[in-house]
Amino acid sequence: MNLVTEKINKTGAVIVAAGMSSRMKDFKPLMKIGKYSMIENAVINYKKSGIDEIIIVTGFRENDIKEKLTGYDVKFVHNKDYSKTQMFDSVCIGLKEFADNADMIFITPADCPFVQTYTLKKMMEEMDNNELYYIRPYYLGKSGHPLLVSNKCAGIILEHDGAMGLKGAVNKISENYKNMSFVDPGILLDADNPSEFQKLLSYKENSKYPSMDICRQIYDNFNISKEIKLHSEKVTEVALSIYNMMYKCGIILNKDLIVAASMLHDIAKGEKKHNIVAAQWIREMGYKEVSDIIEEHMHLRDYNDEITEKEVVYLADKLVAGDRLVTIEQKFAAKEQLYAYDLNVLKIIKERKEQAMKCYSMIYKQEENNICAIETSMEEK
Repeated sequence: MNLVTEKINKTGAVIVAAGMSSRMKDFKPLMKIGKYSMIENAVINYKKSGIDEIIIVTGFRENDIKEKLTGYDVKFVHNKDYSKTQMFDSVCIGLKEFADNADMIFITPADCPFVQTYTLKKMMEEMDNNELYYIRPYYLGKSGHPLLVSNKCAGIILEHDGAMGLKGAVNKISENYKNMSFVDPGILLDADNPSEFQKLLSYKENSKYPSMDICRQIYDNFNISKEIKLHSEKVTEVALSIYNMMYKCGIILNKDLIVAASMLHDIAKGEKKHNIVAAQWIREMGYKEVSDIIEEHMHLRDYNDEITEKEVVYLADKLVAGDRLVTIEQKFAAKEQLYAYDLNVLKIIKERKEQAMKCYSMIYKQEENNICAIETSMEEK
């Protein structure tokens, strides 16, 4: 492999699906997770992350994999010696296909299909901005998949004698590499046996909303300030009190969605249009419904008379200043005074205040500044 001297702005991925899945007692790449097979989930994941070219290394049941991936615009290469070679050999077969026409290449087994788009994009950004041989992702202090290698590193891997496989190749490199930490359980999830496959199924089913524990891990990963943490936790407390009140009234909302959006709504505070930035981060982590609420937590785009999780989080945020419970009037008074002579900004502030009052009136059916109902509900918890 020739070394690239100039950037050609291309990212590739090698997905290895050559093994016989002997420990699984089934053929892993074609096992269903949700609507799609495992190999399809992996390809979809890399496609939506903007990978330019995906190479699938086949071995056992080559034709079945090709048939399953018809229409996915991927390239196939075959390890004809799959029954007597190791995964490292399949990795090298895939890397050779990129020759000198990629700046960076992801390397992953087919049974690691749920790494977040956020993780993949951040790894690409880091590699693009620094002269690194490779980047390895970590979750909770443990390394996992995928490995992202530069073209130079791919050359070193291809020259390796195979001892200790891919790990042995990259361990030769003692500088210019980076370990990156993410709040991404998918980094550690693969499926070598039926028990691990059940964990993949469970993760797919239960990963729609981040748990409180995951939210706090996100705080730490993003270095969220103590003030933002306290504010967000207070907003969550108020939102839960509203949820409880709605539940008693027979209005059933999604508690997990409310908690996650409340906890994470201000993680990009300090950024320009922090609601948009935070929503993009959370969306790329795979939490679309949460991101939709975060995006509108400052200003509701579509307001109607139906109480949804979005209105609950919006109102809760407007009833908290710092980590204190306040009235809507108190929440907006300072900004109304600050922008009293900027009519354009003042108009937006008043619109947001009016939306908060409408939400309050709709939820509590009483005067907009009367917070007794919330305080009572919070005391009952």
